[in-house]
Amino acid sequence: MEKKWMMICIIALFIVVAGTTYKTFSRLQPVGLLSADDFHNSDLLTNTAAILYFSTTADQDKNKDGLSFAVFVDQDGKSKLWKMHGLELGTVFATKDAFFLADRSHLYLNDLNGSKTFTMPTEEHTGELTAFNDKDGQFYSVYNSGFTEDGGYASNIRFGNEDGFETIHIPHYLQMSGKADGNLLMVIGDETHISLQKMPLQKDIQLDEIVSLGPIGERIGLASILKEGDFYYLLMADTEKLTSDVYRIHEKTKDIETFPLTTYKDIKEYIIRLPYNLRNAATIHEGVFYYADGIGDVYTLDSKTGEVRLAFTLEGASQGQLKMSEQIYFRDGKLHFFRYHQSSDTYAIDTYDLRTGNLLSEMPIEGLDDMFDYARLKKKRISSYDFIVR
Repeated sequence: MEKKWMMICIIALFIVVAGTTYKTFSRLQPVGLLSADDFHNSDLLTNTAAILYFSTTADQDKNKDGLSFAVFVDQDGKSKLWKMHGLELGTVFATKDAFFLADRSHLYLNDLNGSKTFTMPTEEHTGELTAFNDKDGQFYSVYNSGFTEDGGYASNIRFGNEDGFETIHIPHYLQMSGKADGNLLMVIGDETHISLQKMPLQKDIQLDEIVSLGPIGERIGLASILKEGDFYYLLMADTEKLTSDVYRIHEKTKDIETFPLTTYKDIKEYIIRLPYNLRNAATIHEGVFYYADGIGDVYTLDSKTGEVRLAFTLEGASQGQLKMSEQIYFRDGKLHFFRYHQSSDTYAIDTYDLRTGNLLSEMPIEGLDDMFDYARLKKKRISSYDFIVR
């Protein structure tokens, strides 16, 4: 009898220990975490409607323990998480037939044939932008890499496809960047002189100056460099004058027109109004330049009349310096706004019509709490850095 009760106690103790171990392990892994097989499955490519990217900052990755997540959201708002190493200001990129992701030391490519992971010999810690060149079928991922041993500066570009990736180097810090017509666009230079330049997306580095922009002064870019027809558009703030202006530059004549966009009452307001993501802060649609700032105000510039106006304001946008992981993405005449809905304690993607400013839809996102809980357990802080809608 005593042996029977001893056996029952041992079994009960085993169940408690096993249950505790399972619960602890479960808490250490987000519920919606994709396995390698899940990521390899082409259904992920087919079912994904939007992708978000979250990461730790570079200073949290000093011991190589930073982390990031690509969040794949389907049409019903359900999310799946792909966990990676950290990469501050990292990007997610998608074509019709492929996803491209990156972290500190890896590249991840998912297409209709499955997925591949590439380990890169050089680590990166700060992302810039990613593009795809239809002519050569290769991805180009640009990084703000840092100072070189000889005192210069390098912005590295990882480029390639399913056959492999290489790295090339631009010997400049990119004050601003963008992409158009198969070219990487950039503003480079020093305090005495900056210029708008372009470089074909290819292995050989060939910089071509479009126009000089004079001394940089206290100017700083607020959005990606855009191009429509023969015109380039640069949005730059002047932190001394507390203003922002759109520079419209004709590619052939080199003429520069300047359109005042906003005025800030002080440096605090300027900081609060900084956009959620410089890469996605502006677009051009039907001849109108659109810009969304960090408190949800959407401004327009009519390229024909030069008229600037506050077109509409995004509902529920954070109004202070503390942001709630907001992101925006422009596509096909719509503005998609990822935000936290305080009333329902959920994150959602709100979609607006650009021309009318009307809110068209709200899609709640499930599964993000698991990601944030996991980061907290790892004693890390993650922030949103990119967002795309397919």
